[in-house]
Amino acid sequence: METLPRPALELEFGSALPAMKSRPQPPEYAPWQAALLAATDLSILVLAGLAALHLTHVGLTTLAAHSDVVLALVLTATVALLLYERLGLYRTSFSALSRDQLYAAFAAALLATIPPLVILYVLPALAPFRGTLTIAALVSALGLPSARFALHEVCTRFSPPAPRRIAIVGTAERVDALPSQMSLTPNDALLRLPVAHFDPSVDGVTADEDVAALPWLRYAIAWKCDTLIVTEALPPAIMPAILRLTEASGIKLAFAPLRLRPHACDFTVRRDGGVALLYPRSLAICSPSANAMRRTLDLALVVPALILLTPIMALIALAIFLDSGRPVIFRQTRVGRFGREFPMLKFRTMHVDAEKQTGPVWSKAGQGRVTRIGRILRRTSLDELPQFFNVLFGEMSIVGPRPERPFYTERFRALLPRYGERHLVCPGITGWAQINMMRALQPTAVAEKLSYDLFYLEHWSIFLDVTILVKTAFEFLFQRPV
Repeated sequence: METLPRPALELEFGSALPAMKSRPQPPEYAPWQAALLAATDLSILVLAGLAALHLTHVGLTTLAAHSDVVLALVLTATVALLLYERLGLYRTSFSALSRDQLYAAFAAALLATIPPLVILYVLPALAPFRGTLTIAALVSALGLPSARFALHEVCTRFSPPAPRRIAIVGTAERVDALPSQMSLTPNDALLRLPVAHFDPSVDGVTADEDVAALPWLRYAIAWKCDTLIVTEALPPAIMPAILRLTEASGIKLAFAPLRLRPHACDFTVRRDGGVALLYPRSLAICSPSANAMRRTLDLALVVPALILLTPIMALIALAIFLDSGRPVIFRQTRVGRFGREFPMLKFRTMHVDAEKQTGPVWSKAGQGRVTRIGRILRRTSLDELPQFFNVLFGEMSIVGPRPERPFYTERFRALLPRYGERHLVCPGITGWAQINMMRALQPTAVAEKLSYDLFYLEHWSIFLDVTILVKTAFEFLFQRPV
């Protein structure tokens, strides 16, 4: 492979990429917020049913005479609420943005329409009420995200998440290194407590009064931190006393050994006698069940899409041919799952041999290499349609980190240690980074893009994939940037 000399690489990327920052963890709902959301969702389901009865001119007395229909309605509402709970709508959110709450709630509502549709066609007794139940499902699918959006705005305005107060104690080097690897928000407060000789300062300390006299612990308690993170190993004998003092002050005690990081894996802690064992396990998205679910979703979407979009793709191919000749399809080598290279398909938007003289060049807005039809295709993302065939062949997924060219992957791996983790899954046509950043036009944004990709890998669920698809559709239709 031909490579650029270091000076040319620095001209394009700068002497160094910005350091990658961890994405903030999704905020968790307080118990009263979860109860309010559940009550609101139940109200929406009831109101949707009443609206459907009114629109289809079915009276309550008529409905009450059919106990099987009433039971089906109750079962449907119960299944919907249980589904919302399992999807995490009452525990946490994917984002602090109200707009993302809207997309997530709409995705959940779409999934919740599946049980009533199944019940409609399984129970023949419901045939006369199919129109009523269908309208109720559609109304609830619109009402749930609207109510969730409004409640999120109210909760954010009148009960914003409390900022964390985190104290970090340990050697100076580790205390300084830890914050950059945490998911902190601008509202969080940090207290750094470096200790020059940490181990000697805690050796032989067991009594409560001696532990309370430790300077770093006194500072942390006086500062009223809610979390105390220790980067060193504490002697077992000191644990009972320090736990009594921290718990009495409402402080959570945590350990953060810097040499142990949950990169590309999760950890569980189990006690075996007097030993604490740390068990690593693969991320959920890497499990066989996740691969099967992702593949099923891909095929369920891409096969109908290819059938429906074939006429449009044929017209695009004809427009490209008339504008700039052949080839119509552009094949570009990209890096896929486990680092395997594959030919990613796109409609050609540049002049033929655009990189013959320059070699690989990062795409920039307004560059002269793009054809007239190519500008339209790029603006609307229609140039990506042939990638549905990549999905069909199993080289890509609908949702996942965007694949990069080997030329840049090689360099990004050297500059960003966790860049290779993006290749744990099949790359996607759209992804968490794309719907939050859209099209990044500067290579220096790769560190921020990587943080979104890693967030996606660490928090993956099939519901997150559906949410990304919903948001992609809305952004494409209404808010697609130039």
